[in-house]
Amino acid sequence: MFGKKTAAPSVEVPGTVIGKGITLETALLTGKESVRIDGVFVGDVDLDGSLILGETGTIEGRVRAKYIILAGLVRGNVECDGVLHVSSTARVNGDIRTASIIVDEGGQLNGRYQVGEMPALTADNQPLLPNTPQEENEARSDEKSYLAKSLEIVDKRDGHE
Repeated sequence: MFGKKTAAPSVEVPGTVIGKGITLETALLTGKESVRIDGVFVGDVDLDGSLILGETGTIEGRVRAKYIILAGLVRGNVECDGVLHVSSTARVNGDIRTASIIVDEGGQLNGRYQVGEMPALTADNQPLLPNTPQEENEARSDEKSYLAKSLEIVDKRDGHE
C-alpha cells in the first residue's frame, strides 16, 4: 500500500550461542556462521553470517554482519550488509549504516543512520567533525582522516592494497 515491502532476511540457525547470564569480554568475535547473543558481549562483532541479539542480550562494541536482528541493547556503531531488523525491545546507542532497515514500533535508535547503497569511506567523503573550528575541518580535508587511515590498515591486513 505504501511502497515496496522489504522481506525479512532468512536467518539460519545460529552456530554459536552466548547464553543469558554469560558475560564474554574479548577484542573481536569473527566468523562465517550465525551467532545469537542472549548474554553480555563486550568487544567488536564482525560476522559474514547473521547476528541475532536477544531481548536479554547486550553488545558493547562495534557490530558488523550480513543480516542483523536486534531485540536487546547495543552500545556501539552497527553496520549491516543486508537487512537490519530493529525489534520493539531493541535499543541502539550508536550510528547505523545498512543497506535496508526494518524498525518495529518502540525500537529505539539513538544516533545517526544511513540506509541504502553505501559508498566506501575515503578521506574525501568523511563527514566534518561537529564542534570543530572551521580551520581544523579545512586542514583535515587536505590530509587523510583517522578513519581513512584505519580503513587502509584493515585493507592491507585483508590483502587489498
